[in-house]
Amino acid sequence: MRTTRTRLFSFAAAFVMLLTLAAFFPCCAVKSGAEALENHFDKQDDQEVIYDKSKWIQPREWNSPKIDPKNYEGYTMLYFDKIGVYETAAGKTQRVYCSISNAEDPVSQMKFHVFYDTRLKVKNNSQGYPMNPGKAVADFSTGSAMIKEGQLVFYAYSPTDVKLGRGSVFTIDFEIPEDCEAGDLYPIGISYVDDGIAYDTFMNSAQDDLGKLHMTYLFTRAITNGYLRILGEPRIKKADLTLKTPRDGVKCTTDPKEWFGNIPSGVNVTDLMWIESESMALGTEGDVFEEGKTYTLQFKLTPAYGRNFSKKFQASVNGINLPYNGDDITMGGTFYFDIKAEARIRGDLNNDGFVNITDLTRLAAHIKGRKLLPDPTLADFNGDGKVNIIDLTKLAAHIKGKRLLIDPEYTDIIDIPD
Repeated sequence: MRTTRTRLFSFAAAFVMLLTLAAFFPCCAVKSGAEALENHFDKQDDQEVIYDKSKWIQPREWNSPKIDPKNYEGYTMLYFDKIGVYETAAGKTQRVYCSISNAEDPVSQMKFHVFYDTRLKVKNNSQGYPMNPGKAVADFSTGSAMIKEGQLVFYAYSPTDVKLGRGSVFTIDFEIPEDCEAGDLYPIGISYVDDGIAYDTFMNSAQDDLGKLHMTYLFTRAITNGYLRILGEPRIKKADLTLKTPRDGVKCTTDPKEWFGNIPSGVNVTDLMWIESESMALGTEGDVFEEGKTYTLQFKLTPAYGRNFSKKFQASVNGINLPYNGDDITMGGTFYFDIKAEARIRGDLNNDGFVNITDLTRLAAHIKGRKLLPDPTLADFNGDGKVNIIDLTKLAAHIKGKRLLIDPEYTDIIDIPD
């Protein structure tokens, strides 16, 4: 009789456990909240993602004043591996551990959302789950699921409180990309989520004040995210350049520093060549741009300091990605960019589209002979064929708004009245 009752009790306990796990099961989250979950680990910028404690929101169901994690006297830590491998690991499987230590206060349930860089691919275990339960949760019923690429959920339940102590909570097997390169970094970690079904949790069975304090401490102070990193000298992956707009009457100079901004360290810009698109005429140093015409700028990008470009190197100009049609970009290549010449702005000596103190400084340097302007005629504001202190004074008056270089009522700038 006692055996029968014991079995009935065990069956009831197991049924309650399954219902509890069902409350955590992420299939519902996929339908209701997965689209709203932003994956900050998938920027693919090779940067580590530090755990963001600001995501923590104290559950309303607690009906308690805001809990201060400073009041927790323990030192629980939940952390991911930070692993470095060489390019020879391409295509191979690497196991990543999420471990816990110093967990002296027991818990009975936990749920974590795990995010990762989608350049990594998760390999399911033999049971078809994306995560393997670790030794620390050996006394728990566990489960895991992929919400979508880059987002996993792990959950565990025990009918009684369990002291975790030290050990792995779960592991994930990742396949390292076949095209990985030195310097690649794939972040992996936890972000606190309330998906509208059940918030992430780390709680004891009583859900008492200690359990709430312990959970608050864990999600605000105890988590350290990890990564997989490809060891070796990082390769240059991109060059996001800015190009000044060619202006009517400005010379077709070929000095990269005159035209390009935001040139990244480790990248050389050389061999500039302006081509008028309609006639395919090659611009020379003495030629000038004409308003309304489109010009193709041909230029070469090469790595500096003995480094190499990535095989996935991407160049852009003014936010537009440029295609590369060569076979191998690692040692550099030639790019092309089309741009239309616009109206000339009087006083804009550095051709950045503005007339300000920068232009005044450029003109002063030219007059003193320290750094000559590419086209001094653009600074001859009084039209006397000279560039001197008179032009500097006129530019300064224009910048201060006292006397404009151009006024719609006058065609001759010499005649602009005070």
